[in-house]
Amino acid sequence: MAITVDDLPVSQPSWHTDLQMDQITTDLLATFKMHGALAVGFVNEGKLEVEGEIDPFRIRILQRWLNAGLELGNHGYAHLDLHRVPPEEWMADVVRGEPEVQKLLEASGARLRYFRHPFLHAGMSVEIQTETVEFLSSRGYTVAPVTIDNSEWVYGRAYSHAYNAEDEALKERIGRDYVRYMLEVVGYYEGQSQAIVGRAIPQVLLVHAYALNADWLDEILTALENQGYRWISLEQALEDPVYDRAIDGWTGRGGITWLHRWAITEDLDRSIFKGEPGVPEWVESIEP
Repeated sequence: MAITVDDLPVSQPSWHTDLQMDQITTDLLATFKMHGALAVGFVNEGKLEVEGEIDPFRIRILQRWLNAGLELGNHGYAHLDLHRVPPEEWMADVVRGEPEVQKLLEASGARLRYFRHPFLHAGMSVEIQTETVEFLSSRGYTVAPVTIDNSEWVYGRAYSHAYNAEDEALKERIGRDYVRYMLEVVGYYEGQSQAIVGRAIPQVLLVHAYALNADWLDEILTALENQGYRWISLEQALEDPVYDRAIDGWTGRGGITWLHRWAITEDLDRSIFKGEPGVPEWVESIEP
């Protein structure tokens, strides 16, 4: 399984102080090091700014990812939704999301090579999908797919409330349920792999740079290791020929996994999608 982390430097900087963002980064990087996981972090360059200026502190957070031997990708400057803005505006936002990450990568001897669609929204027509994929390719990008999507963002939002309130009991309750939920989600998508592809595949997991994962991702990865998982790079995962399959059959509004895009493109019976785990109402009701 490859691990990808969206919304760097930290998801929702407005939820956190610099000290908190520093600690979240420290704990996330420690988790990846402990497990030998070569995660890719996807950056929103708009989140690097404070009052319209690049914040050196937030740049240092990205540098810490590179210093840890991890990789950075582009997640768009402003996290624009391709389903809500014209393709031209969306593509301009992709370009605007490059400069700072490019500088950091080039200084480390690497290059910017991965793009992750905000909201996993890849276009509501085959024409837009084709246009934007060709655009991304022309700029040297490989699209970073997701095969294990989830509603982790709901837990992340709730956990930020408990984290900032220093409510240890609520943090424990949310965290424990999050671990349960994520393990169920992984099991669900392994079943989807068998139903849609006919075999196990190298999965690509999506999570975010939340305080939630700084505190609880270690437990999830340990549980998955106990099930026999090992961690590979995104590059290694994409070597599997399954990722050459077309995804242009899905032109709906929702952002869905590549597994489900393949199934829809190949006109499989959508009843196979049933059974995806949900988030309890008590978690959804907690606001940051």
